[in-house]
Amino acid sequence: MSMLRIGVKSDLAKLKNMLSAFDDTQLPYTVSRALTKTAQDAQAEVKAQMPSEFILRRDWIVQGIRIVPARKDNLVAMIYSKDSFMGRQEYGGQKIPMDGGKSIAVPLAARPNDRDIIPTALLPANLGKAVYTISKKSGKEITMKGTGGAAFRLVSRGRTFLALRTAAGLQMMYELFPSTHVKPRLQLGEITLRVVKQRFAQNFFAAARQAMATRRNGGSLSDQP
Repeated sequence: MSMLRIGVKSDLAKLKNMLSAFDDTQLPYTVSRALTKTAQDAQAEVKAQMPSEFILRRDWIVQGIRIVPARKDNLVAMIYSKDSFMGRQEYGGQKIPMDGGKSIAVPLAARPNDRDIIPTALLPANLGKAVYTISKKSGKEITMKGTGGAAFRLVSRGRTFLALRTAAGLQMMYELFPSTHVKPRLQLGEITLRVVKQRFAQNFFAAARQAMATRRNGGSLSDQP
């Protein structure tokens, strides 16, 4: 899980001094609301940015951008991706085969269009099988019809492919690599820090106004952020 913790300590005393009739019991509540709203603003900005950086075939990756609200006894809000693999999209780095595999399969004919979802029958583990088995969330296994034909590795001019021989001819379904380099694209940290600088003071004053409106003795703002 890729997570960024944002705590705001600087300028809180300055912001508090701009408030009259504002006591220490109200400050933690106000700060927690401001931090949470700022995290929500950053979450919305990260989600809005993702379609320009990623080819999104489903929206579950975008919906995986979550926040943990601040509390008055824990003045830290968090914004994170619940999908652990998105950490590499934030920081970049080498992607290597998982579960003892020897290669990373980059789709070619298995995904003719970049926005297509690869059919389950054309996933590398199922390729060429007459039938294959999938597991449902319930734990039940279902046998499905596969592509059939012969699937094999083919080396051509120093490149390695996973090919499928069918009645229609030979198709290069995947190119195989020992590893691939992933560029940092998520920008969760960069976007969040920018939003904090732009919105925290504004969100603090909005929370302060609400706190003052609900307290018995009233209060006022002596300045604006």
